[in-house]
Amino acid sequence: MRFVLCWALVWMLVMGGIFLPGNGWAQFFFLENPLVGEAAADFTLKTLDGKTVNMTQFRDDKSAIIFFWATWCPYCRAALKELNNEKDQIEEKGIKIILVDLGETESEVGRYIKANKIDLTVFLDEESFLNDPYAIIGVPTFVLVNSQGIVKAVEHALPPNYEEILVAKKDPVAMDDFPFQNKN
Repeated sequence: MRFVLCWALVWMLVMGGIFLPGNGWAQFFFLENPLVGEAAADFTLKTLDGKTVNMTQFRDDKSAIIFFWATWCPYCRAALKELNNEKDQIEEKGIKIILVDLGETESEVGRYIKANKIDLTVFLDEESFLNDPYAIIGVPTFVLVNSQGIVKAVEHALPPNYEEILVAKKDPVAMDDFPFQNKN
């Protein structure tokens, strides 16, 4: 009997550890980020130029690419260079680029931005407060938000069809897609 109780306790601990509350874990089990289709969490952070800026106001009712990154991440550095090079083309399409550095100090980020001649507004999340509301499980993370403020995709590389994703009227999985649905 003790053996069964011990295994039951171990099973409950393992399952409790796997199914911890939080959006990041859901990605592993449902294969789609739970933020897709939901309103993007609003935030107000200090920017590298010393201003306190609200994301929704900065986005100004435009679609946005929110890029969560860190200077130590080689994939982030490559993606940041690409975003910086394509900044004008992206903005001409009416899409804002929102860079959010996670977990680093203003001086660390400032040195990197200056040395690499990055010409984009950088939001500083020194305490990584946005990890949970944006289900960040690693960097780089791209969150595509449409002009209505709805998360359309969460990816670890910028999808080549990001513009199509942002303007899509239909959610990725709509009830109309299921054949068993009653259409009365």
